[in-house]
Amino acid sequence: MTVPPVHTMSATESLSDLVRRIADRDQAAFSRLYRRLVRSVFLQVCESLGSPADAVPVTRAVFVEVWRLAPVSDARRDDVLVWITGIAARRAGDKLREIDHDSSAVSTDYDGHFDRELAAGFGTEPSTVWSAPPGTRRTGGLRH
Repeated sequence: MTVPPVHTMSATESLSDLVRRIADRDQAAFSRLYRRLVRSVFLQVCESLGSPADAVPVTRAVFVEVWRLAPVSDARRDDVLVWITGIAARRAGDKLREIDHDSSAVSTDYDGHFDRELAAGFGTEPSTVWSAPPGTRRTGGLRH
């Protein structure tokens, strides 16, 4: 069994360094990136959507996408913050279109889907990986 290397957070650790480590499936690096950016991503998404309840699962989806795309992303060489805020803007736009098209017509459990996807990536049980951004409460799903 291979044990992943342990990386400690240095004062000079860049977002690009973290994404490189995430590309190698370093969960600790993902946790550090999440802690550094979750508030700003959440605020960006919340501002776009106007609803903290809708922003929580979209913010979650942004970080799931970061985890999934890190191994193939050019963000390891480019501006990581631009890459992540771009993902957040696209995800928020998708959610706005979903809301505009009456999401009750198509019931989708994105919250549960992203929970399961991130847990599978980490090899843990769903709901043990995600915690809502500070100052918010976790919802059971999207508005229907």
